[in-house]
Amino acid sequence: FMMTMDQYGIDAPAKKFQELFAKSGYKLWHANVQARKNYYDSIFPPQSGSPEFNSHADDIDFQIEADYIGLICPGMPQTANRIADKIGHIMNYGDGVYGGAFVAALYSEAFFESDMLKIVQNALSRIPVESDYSKIVNDVILLYKQYPKDWKAAWKELEDKWANTDMCGAGSSYNIDAKFNGAYIVMGLLYGDGDPFKTMDIATRCGQDSDCNP
Repeated sequence: FMMTMDQYGIDAPAKKFQELFAKSGYKLWHANVQARKNYYDSIFPPQSGSPEFNSHADDIDFQIEADYIGLICPGMPQTANRIADKIGHIMNYGDGVYGGAFVAALYSEAFFESDMLKIVQNALSRIPVESDYSKIVNDVILLYKQYPKDWKAAWKELEDKWANTDMCGAGSSYNIDAKFNGAYIVMGLLYGDGDPFKTMDIATRCGQDSDCNP
């Protein structure tokens, strides 16, 4: 996606981003690989990420690819949101896009804010409040306030409420749903006390897509 911006400008059409993505050559999975197949079937954004043409529309794919958007938009969450809306619909839809927009906003907000709770709350304001993604992150915030020193207690309650929703993990308890894994990113951030190792440790131990969340 950065290569597309370098070659065709930051305002290149979504179809051009999808083209370079589809022709990149490296291995892809889930929503990403379907978006690649969709390009070769002449299904372009936003249809390429919609549930009609992509059964993985609310998976974690865009969420784990959106960091760069926030990094190139320091203190500019609205600009980050606009880019995320265009790129995210290449491979995702709904909560799948909101996850990427949220992660991008976390980075953008963090350039000028050091309070982690405020960063999370500010980033959360960039996605629809009625979305399940917003609801699960708000649950993490409430649990953090209820158990400020016990992330395991918060984790247990979150698992009990959300773990069996929108499963996508090849018939196992493994779940790559964007909102569930996004909640574990937030869990690490809030309970990590600003320490990078502790943050990654907690995000890893929460489980699920633990090669990406930390």
